[in-house]
This record gives sequence, structure tokens and C-alpha cells, in this order.
Amino acid sequence: MLNGVVEHYLDSLEEREFDSPFIALLRALGYYDIHFLHGSFEFGKDFIAKARVEGSETQYAFQTKAGDINRTTWDAARGQIDMLRTDTIAHPSFDTTLPRKAVFVTTGRLVGAAPAAAQNYRDHLARMGEITFTIWDKQDLIQSITTDPRILLASDAHGAFLMLLGQIDEGKVTDQDIERYSRRWLSSPKSVFQLMIEGSVIAQRLRIAARLDLSCLTALALIRATWSRTHTHDPVDSISVLAADAGEQMFRQYAWNLFDRCGEDMLEPINFLRHHGSLASHVTYPILCLRTVELLGLLYLLDAPGDQPRRDELGKFVVSFIQANPGVAHPISDRWAVSLIPAALTAFQRDDIQSIRDLLQNVTKWVADRYDSNGLGLSAADSAPREEVDCLLGDSFEHIQISRRTESYLATIVLDLAAILGLGDLFNTARNEFLAVDLVPTMIESPDTTAQYVLRSGELSFTPNVEYVESWQPQDGWKVAPHHKRARSDYYLQRIDRHWDHLALSSVLRDRHYLETWRHFLVVWGAGTAVAGAKFPSQQ
Repeated sequence: MLNGVVEHYLDSLEEREFDSPFIALLRALGYYDIHFLHGSFEFGKDFIAKARVEGSETQYAFQTKAGDINRTTWDAARGQIDMLRTDTIAHPSFDTTLPRKAVFVTTGRLVGAAPAAAQNYRDHLARMGEITFTIWDKQDLIQSITTDPRILLASDAHGAFLMLLGQIDEGKVTDQDIERYSRRWLSSPKSVFQLMIEGSVIAQRLRIAARLDLSCLTALALIRATWSRTHTHDPVDSISVLAADAGEQMFRQYAWNLFDRCGEDMLEPINFLRHHGSLASHVTYPILCLRTVELLGLLYLLDAPGDQPRRDELGKFVVSFIQANPGVAHPISDRWAVSLIPAALTAFQRDDIQSIRDLLQNVTKWVADRYDSNGLGLSAADSAPREEVDCLLGDSFEHIQISRRTESYLATIVLDLAAILGLGDLFNTARNEFLAVDLVPTMIESPDTTAQYVLRSGELSFTPNVEYVESWQPQDGWKVAPHHKRARSDYYLQRIDRHWDHLALSSVLRDRHYLETWRHFLVVWGAGTAVAGAKFPSQQ
């Protein structure tokens, strides 16, 4: 059965979707000094790596293709194979003094006349005494992934793995299911690269099931597992860096894929609902809105402004989406509070303060209305979907019996965003609104231990009533609460300059945030360059 799963995975891959898992596969098989070169200056090589062959260090060059290779495709690829064999331009780590092996990789098979053409060319090179090449096809990849002891996808609770894939195929999987499954990665005996291959199969299956949002979440869960397993390593574990980079690349692949599916209709709420809505649109519409700005905001914050036209297009869309869709300001529970963070930080980097102000004002009104007149409030960040819906709609249905919930993590996020962005008047308004409806801001804080990567730990500190100053009188330009003064800038991921990975933890766990990590992204970009000394609105 597992062979069939992996074969389906390989058959359904898009070409660039294989990049991150291929890096993981090479590392799991013992290759090292791996570099991804695909792009304008790859010189025929998608990847380079080194390995020891019969005791001698050998330089490898790889070209990867998705799908079956027929004679026409083979003829077109032959020039790239020649560059694999002979070209000396690649990367500073490409050692031209070492013996070289060229590998042509396809996730499919050579079909038709292609096998004969490949063999004929290989024989010709051998007769000429030239460097030849090796082909890895689908069967080679399946055998490695499912049976090689260095990978052994089937070796660790594969029943749970297959069960999750079944849930995905049936359309019954949620983000909580993905997070729950990914917890096994935190303590698995497998290497992070073995886990990356497993996660790649899951993410691709989610893409096929039209759940690109959960494909992105799977990549973030892999990043969480990577850093949890090597937390506080000093010096930083180079393998973890490579694995985390591969996780970021996987997220980037799926998030750009998600953006490519975003059209102008999504900037017209009525058209958006017509094309993407359902009978339960009053619940699904705000979730879809918040998930969109969260993931696309994270993508904007991940990619440096080097690819300016494409990134600029993305940033404009995120801000326009926030402005156009009221669903962004209507989170149905505390679970969606963290979705506001990448959205607000993206708008700030776009220097669009008014959009942030409008968004936070609308969220404030929405949350206060849910608690007003002894309303039930909104459910907690760890609530199940049924609880979210019951709490959201309970006032309207007599058969739903739920006690009023006074706590609100959403309130904490709104107040903290207003504070850290220097929106003093908005802070005052939001605090007064929340006080008026007897709402209690809450939060979770974690030490710089592995507790920050998990939902349950005795080291986590829960504050049931977060205190804020009565009116906007900040210290250090933004601090208006005791937890602001406690905010750490020395978490491990902050120290090793993996701020984006730290930010992404909130999207996996949904119940906590890190203020000094937010502050890392408080930079206004202009003409591709950071504007030095960019000031908060209250300082201008």
C-alpha cells in the first residue's frame, strides 16, 4: 500500500514541487554540501552535492524533471545532460577537481523510444571515454523512499500516516489534524530529512485535495519540528539550517501557488462569495479571508525585496484584500487572532497605516459586539470547529447551551498590535471598548525552551487577565503593559536570526505570539531598500 502512496505522490508532482523533498532525499541518502541552483544561472544543474564513492569524495550534479520522458522530451533534455557532465560553471562549492557524476532524475519513466535513445547515448559516451550519466526514475525513487534504511518512510507508525492521507482524500482533514499529526515529528527517531519527505507527501496530497492552505501549514509544522529538535544548539546545527531552509522553500512553493489562484474576484466580496462561498458562508467566509491574508502575509514577509515586481504585486493584493473584504475583521474565534499579525505587518511594510487602523478598528467593534449585552463571546484558540460555530451562533439558537466566555486572546492581539505600531488613539479606543463589555484579555507566554514549540507544557505561563495602562502613555515608544516590558529579544530563533521561523510558530500553535519578533519586521521598504529610521505613526 505504501508503494502505491509514494507512486501516486510522484505521479502527481509538479516539477518545482519536488525541489524541497529532493534536497531532503539527498541528505537522507548521505549526500552533503547540497545546493539548489535552479534559476537563470543554473548552467544545466538543478542541484549539486557531494558524496563518498568507494572512499573517494565525488562531485554530483543533478537535473530533475517531473513526469514521463518521451523521445521528444529526451532530445530536449540531452543538452542539459551534457552540461551536467562537462560544464564547470555552477556554484562556489562546485569542485571541478573531483571526480564527477551526472544524474538525470525523473519522477516518471522513460517511455517510447526514450530508453533506447538514452542507452545509445550512454554507450556512445563510454566508447569515447567521456563522463557518462545515471538515470534515477520513478521506480528508483519509490524504492529509496519506501525501503532504504536511511529513509524508511514506512518504519515509524505508517498506519497513522496512511490514516491521515485517507482523511485528506475524504475531505475531512483540518488544520488541527495536521498540527496534531506533526507532533510526532518533534520526538521521532527519524532524521529531519526523513520527516521532510513524509511531510512533502502530505503537503502534496493536500494540494491535490484543493487545500493549499494546509500544504503551507505542513511546511510550517516541519520548520517547527526542525528547531524543536535542535533547540539551543551552539553553534547552530548546519543540518537544521538546511532542513529549515527546505521547509521555507516548501512554504514558498505552496504559498506562491496559492497566490497564483487569487483573482480580482476576491477583491469583490459578492463575487468572492459567489465563487468560493457555501451554505455556511457566514462561518467559512471570514475563515477563508483570514487564512488568505495570514499565509500571503507570511509569504510577503519571507521573501526579501529582491524580486521586487512579483513581491510588490503580492503586497498590493494583500492590502487590497484587507481593504475590500470585511471577513478579515470578523474572526470567528480566538483561533484566528494570529492571522491578523502577518496581515498588519505586511500593511506596515507597505507603509499603509490607514488600512491597519481600519482593520483593527473593525476587529475591535466585531469582538466587542460578540461580548456586548452578556453575549456568549468567542471560543478559545484551541477550540474544535464545532465549538467555534456553537459559540459564534449560540445566541440565535435555543438548543445550543453554552456558558458565556469572558476571555479573549483576540483582544490581546488587537491591543498589542496597536501598541507596537504606535497607534495610541486606537489603543485607547480598543481598551475602552473591551472594558465596556467586561471582556478580559488573555495570553500565553513561554520561556526560551522547547515549551515554545508545543501546545501543552508546565513551563508555559497563562495570564487570565492581561493588564494594560489606562491610557496611551508608552515607555520606549510602545510599552503599555507589564508583558511588553517582559518581551524577550533573546529567544533562540531570534539569536540565530531566524525571525521568520519564529513568527511562523504562531501560525502552527495559534495561541501565542512574540512581540520582539514582530518588531523585527517593522521596516518600511521603499525602492527595494529599507528606509532607515522609519518612524511609527505616533512619532511622526
